[in-house]
Amino acid sequence: MTNAININEAWRSISGDYYDWQATMQPESPYNFDYSQMLTMKIGMAFPDGKGGSNVLCTFERALQYIREADILARGIPKIVYLVGWQYNGHDDRYPAWDEVNVHLKRPQDPTARDSYLWLVEEAKRYNTTVSVHVNMTDAYDNSPHWDLYMEHDLISRNEDGSLLQIGNYNDRAAYQIFYKNEWESGIIVQRIEKLISLLGLDKAGTVHLDAYFPRANVFRGVSQEEESSYMRRTIRYFRERGIDVTSENFAHHRNDPFIGLQPWCWWFDQNQEKHFLERPAKLLSGAAIRDYSIPGIPRRDDLEFLFGAGVHGEDVFWDSDKGIPREEWHDIFIEQICTRMLQYQYLNSIERIRMEGEGDNRIVHYSGGHSVHLADRSVRREGKPLRIGDDVLFPALWQERPELIAFSKEGYSKKSWSLPPDWNEVAAVDIYRITAAGLAEVQLGQQVIGGQLELSLASGAAVSILPYSRS
Repeated sequence: MTNAININEAWRSISGDYYDWQATMQPESPYNFDYSQMLTMKIGMAFPDGKGGSNVLCTFERALQYIREADILARGIPKIVYLVGWQYNGHDDRYPAWDEVNVHLKRPQDPTARDSYLWLVEEAKRYNTTVSVHVNMTDAYDNSPHWDLYMEHDLISRNEDGSLLQIGNYNDRAAYQIFYKNEWESGIIVQRIEKLISLLGLDKAGTVHLDAYFPRANVFRGVSQEEESSYMRRTIRYFRERGIDVTSENFAHHRNDPFIGLQPWCWWFDQNQEKHFLERPAKLLSGAAIRDYSIPGIPRRDDLEFLFGAGVHGEDVFWDSDKGIPREEWHDIFIEQICTRMLQYQYLNSIERIRMEGEGDNRIVHYSGGHSVHLADRSVRREGKPLRIGDDVLFPALWQERPELIAFSKEGYSKKSWSLPPDWNEVAAVDIYRITAAGLAEVQLGQQVIGGQLELSLASGAAVSILPYSRS
């Protein structure tokens, strides 16, 4: 991580120019993490209760329990977790201020909520997890401690008639668009970023998630959307100079520049054309669920998620949106999403996209190494041999130092034969363990592999870890 730049004047030299990623096919500067391989999720912590208090979904202590159990269930995969509603009384409260950690989330034994947050950050490292925060740099509310400052310095965008540009209503309060140009030129955004870094140690985390980070024209001041985008690029580059990656809600939605090569990952991956997946490497940009903003209702694109892979949101695993309460029984949902989404996302992102053939449900995407993904029968194949058929999967755990395969079946099956990967050719027998929140549970040790084929039987919803046989 880099040291702090001179906030007196050095930040003024940061460029707002467009980054031409096609010239190098690489990020403008290396990302801190390979998001195409990371399990990147959110945990909803709290939201305002409308009475001056906080509806707590998850305390910092409970968040660590989620992280610990997720680490066990996902076999130690490297993770990033962004906390939503960590500030003031929760999600979307008091922006643009982010000066106070939500006191309702603290541990009883800690002096302050900030101490509890920093405790969680350190403890999560034991479980292969980087903890950071979800913040908003677009919205301003009139109950914010910074509202008068923003009004005094003309930091809220305006409509043509001079009225404030309202962009939504959240927590029963109007949200107004921040005027990025004046916020940058005044230096106020740099001061606020530095305060956030100091408060939460974000330079150590190396990543932050900017929610709904969109440019909108300030018509009253004669500032275009593109000019506002140029100040967003300055802000992202400032974070990068401070050693912090910037992820966001989208790449293209409400934007004239998707910031490819500046922003590595997004929550709703709004890349909806197959040609873009073929042209843009996953290590340059990737995301969680794929959503199509060009279609009424903004549907999920299950077809693109299968053909190219998609990550795991996480927030919908820990939170039951139908009941409006934290989800108590989440392990089965999480295991299914890890096995049917994350493993395929990670695997496909580790090989090169070559070409696509066919149309509609008959589309096939060809990858390097003889790999292909077939939409018709929902299969992933290597040299014609399946790694996945429907919701039965057998993928390598690429993050592990020693060889490991993970098998899962949604419906269950009996005596199905799987071809093991070529680098398992010398493996004559395997040990099989059921994956549970308590750890690995022995299923069978020393099961024979015959001619590179492994016969498996799995119960519905079961996931197993498969390791080369160890006599010890």
